[in-house]
Amino acid sequence: MTASPDAQPASGGRRPGGERASAAPPARPGAAAQWSAEPAAPMPLIEAIAVARATASELTGLPVDGIAATASDGSGGWRITVDVIESAARMGENDLIASYDVHLGSDGGLTGFDRARRYRREDREGGA
Repeated sequence: MTASPDAQPASGGRRPGGERASAAPPARPGAAAQWSAEPAAPMPLIEAIAVARATASELTGLPVDGIAATASDGSGGWRITVDVIESAARMGENDLIASYDVHLGSDGGLTGFDRARRYRREDREGGA
């Protein structure tokens, strides 16, 4: 006799430690949209900025200084440039800043992440 994919474990649906086993995988942004007949509405810019800020901070482990640029990618997704402080200056405004491009799909999922440039805060319009 083989177990069906829907069969519950003998422990009554509980995992070791007393946790209930989940019947569905954890939700993620846009997960339901991929199964619907209609395409999901693109993520609004304000939400995309919040996701980009959190993503940049989480992936770099550095504090976000600000949002430098936003652009639609033409397919409902976003490219958002986030500035993070790589090295805070001891005195003055000579922090080392890095700009990261965070690419998000229309559902808010991360599709790309790369460092675009590094510069000193005092060189606001310069680039390196």
